[in-house]
Amino acid sequence: MVGVEFSVTHQEPPSLFVITKFRRASPTKVTPIAVYYILDGNAYEAPSVHSIVSTRALSSIKQVEKAFALARAHAEFHPATGYSWAESNEQKNARKAALKDIQLS
Repeated sequence: MVGVEFSVTHQEPPSLFVITKFRRASPTKVTPIAVYYILDGNAYEAPSVHSIVSTRALSSIKQVEKAFALARAHAEFHPATGYSWAESNEQKNARKAALKDIQLS
């Protein structure tokens, strides 16, 4: 028997069924092609590992880009002093108060 084969690989009736699509090259050689699941009567194709990893990596990269953009917005450069951070008065006062608390401890 050679060709495409579908098999129910997991079931929790009546709400969940997992169906795997296989390519059968010989009676003993089987390669999974796709996984589908039926949840409450609706059929879905399960995402591939590649698509999950690439989506999560892209999401992480976007967050890192946002962090760098925020840091870049607060950085200031002067030829005599080099780079420094722009702080509001509230941030300066909070930092100074925190340093005093650390020094008193």
